[in-house]
Order: sequence, then C-alpha cells, then structure tokens
Amino acid sequence: MDDLFDSAIELEQSHIQQGARDGKRDGMRTGLAEGRALGLQKGYEIGMEVGHYAGCVRMWRALQQQQPGSIPTKLERSIAAMEECLLQYPLYKPQDEELHELLEQLWGKYKTVLAGLGLT
Repeated sequence: MDDLFDSAIELEQSHIQQGARDGKRDGMRTGLAEGRALGLQKGYEIGMEVGHYAGCVRMWRALQQQQPGSIPTKLERSIAAMEECLLQYPLYKPQDEELHELLEQLWGKYKTVLAGLGLT
C-alpha cells in the first residue's frame, strides 16, 4: 500500500517539477517579448520628447537670428544650457545612467524658457 502512495507522490512531484520548468521557459519567452515591446515604446517616447526639445531650440535660434533681441539674455542662457544637454544626451546608450538626469534638466530648462516667453 505504501508503494502505491509513494508512486502517486513521486508522479505528482514529477508533474510539479515539469510544470515549473515549462512555466519558467514560457515565462522567460513571454517576459523577453514584453520587455522588448516596453523598451521600444519607452525609447520612442523619450526620443519624441528629446526631439521636441531639439526642435524648439532650433526654432528659438532661428527666431533670434531673424529678430535679434527677441529673446532676453536670461532665456538665452537657458537655451544654451538646453543645447549643451542635447549635445551630451546619450541617444545611442539607452542604459547610460545620465539619460534620465539629462532629460529632467532639459525639461526644467524648457519650462523656464516657455515661462519667460509667456507661453505656459
């Protein structure tokens, strides 16, 4: 009688172990696909934001050339700081720890310029 129960328990343990292996394998596959999709989405969002800031800087520089004095000196310094952040921005190094720090600096300078121009 003990052999029957031992055999049933061993079979159950075998199925549990096989299920754990299958679950781990399937989870790794699914997790990799989901991680790749999330990374692509977040990379796109960050790229759009950085591109927006770069476009604004180019527009403000063009405005400054066409209408000298249209941008106050204080805002000029903020625009120059944005340019510096954009030059340092690690677009092709997504795991660089400075990435988020520079993005926050860009956002802060952007808000400063918008407020100074009365666009907020």
